[in-house]
Amino acid sequence: MSLLRPFFLESLCPPSSSRAIWLIGLSVALLSGCATQYPQGDAASAGYVLNQDSAKPIQNADLNGFLEQAPAGSVISLAESPWGAGVDVSAGQPYMAASGRECRRLDVMGQQSQRKALVCQTDNGWVHQRAVTESIAGAQ
Repeated sequence: MSLLRPFFLESLCPPSSSRAIWLIGLSVALLSGCATQYPQGDAASAGYVLNQDSAKPIQNADLNGFLEQAPAGSVISLAESPWGAGVDVSAGQPYMAASGRECRRLDVMGQQSQRKALVCQTDNGWVHQRAVTESIAGAQ
């Protein structure tokens, strides 16, 4: 029977005693991934890096209420805001970020300038975030 079996099959399928050891080793390696335990629960209990975020919650109750309930395209005028005094803030569509938090892009329009902003909701309220694609200088 060994004359009918090509040499390359002999290297892929070793003789029966070592074949069993080879199959057991392969099975253990494949099944070990199934035994991995991942954190259960929400993002806050999973220990994501963003839980250590140093962003401070927005302390403006009117702005927090607006961010919570306003449909996309809504505008609020604020005497005081994290972006300065006397600004109009236009809310973008809420979306679920990779961090597991609800976020919104904002257009902030002051008397002499217009800028983009990003806010995300945390357990402590909404926080101003720097967009990942935004440079330190603020250009996008």
